[in-house]
Amino acid sequence: MHKLGTSIMKEVLILIRDLGGLAIIFIMPMVLVFVMALIQDSTFRKMDETCLSVLFIDEDRDSVGLAIEQGLINSDMIVLEKTYDGQTLDRETMVYLVSEGKYQVGIIVPGKSTEKLRKKAVYLVDKALEDEDLPLNKPDAEPSTIIIYFDPVIKHSFRETVRMALGKLTYGIESGMVFKLFSERVSDLLEIEATMEYDPSGVIQLEERNAVNVHTEIIPNSVQHNVPAWAVFAMFFILIPLTANIIKERNSGSMLRIRLMPGSYWVTIMAKIIVYLFISSIQFVLMLLVGIFILPLFGLPLLELGNHIFAIIIMVIATGLAATGYGLALGSVANTPEQAAAFGSVSVIIFAALGGIWVPVFVMPPMMQNFSIISPLNWGLEGFYTIFLRNGGVFDILPWAALLTAFCLICMAVAFYFLRLKKN
Repeated sequence: MHKLGTSIMKEVLILIRDLGGLAIIFIMPMVLVFVMALIQDSTFRKMDETCLSVLFIDEDRDSVGLAIEQGLINSDMIVLEKTYDGQTLDRETMVYLVSEGKYQVGIIVPGKSTEKLRKKAVYLVDKALEDEDLPLNKPDAEPSTIIIYFDPVIKHSFRETVRMALGKLTYGIESGMVFKLFSERVSDLLEIEATMEYDPSGVIQLEERNAVNVHTEIIPNSVQHNVPAWAVFAMFFILIPLTANIIKERNSGSMLRIRLMPGSYWVTIMAKIIVYLFISSIQFVLMLLVGIFILPLFGLPLLELGNHIFAIIIMVIATGLAATGYGLALGSVANTPEQAAAFGSVSVIIFAALGGIWVPVFVMPPMMQNFSIISPLNWGLEGFYTIFLRNGGVFDILPWAALLTAFCLICMAVAFYFLRLKKN
């Protein structure tokens, strides 16, 4: 125990003297999670929480134009703009503003749109109620067309969303006009006063729900993703000071002197694991504090931790062990600190990209989603997702904790093998 305590004190003193390493371990991850959460906040917002400025010109100035304008105004995601720089919009100005990317969408309701729609509605009602042999005046072949201008760089999926929304709106206007004319004609034929009213809501309704555990109401957002994601990333980045420490001990002869001391060399290895596991735990706590106290000050959601603190502790320990084991393996294999730092940092970045740290796995292509399971950072992130988003408990995170622990044991075996080879 005396050798273990002395070894732990040695590791702590080495860390305290390395101010640059401490900055990498503690300050950089906190700044990183703060910046990434702010940048990705709009990406993680639901569409109904995002306002879109839409240019609008109503050349019809009748029922169709007024109904479309009102429908767009009633939408929670659209802010309607009918002027620019205090001047009424015209077509030329609208095309210029949208083509330059200053606005993403412009909508024009051409003149006589209501007149054309009314003629079509009258024809449909007359055709339904009159004798088939009775000649009817067909409306003009040219339909009423709503013009939509899109920014050329806008995504196809967004175009389809806008088109579908406008299509639903115009269909409701057309069916409402047909229903009104039909009820008036029925009233005239039966010589009674029409009392029917058109309800555009329909019989079938759509209800939107988030696919989360029935025991929780936590909804994924930028904070719920970025805090655990970058916490896992930061925990694995402790390999930089850890590998430098191991290689420096080996090259300076300190490792040989430690081996000559009574007791097993595993005591020294355990001291490194204990110290760096403690450092990882402090990192994680600091990241949680950023998500709880700092990010809400900038308008971001509050980090929700779920209801299973013991499960969080298990995942922190498992992730910290995996990160420390990986650092031990790299430090034992590499010959110089430069090799260890370069390979370690690049490999962690690759694991982060594959594991869903940079962007969530569900937005990746299907092939990359299959590859994400090989990343130990993904195991840690999925474990914290299970706790924070699905209200999972200890049994729910055991598979991820087991994978991380197995990864740690494999890395420690590699480290012990190479350290024995290089015990000169």
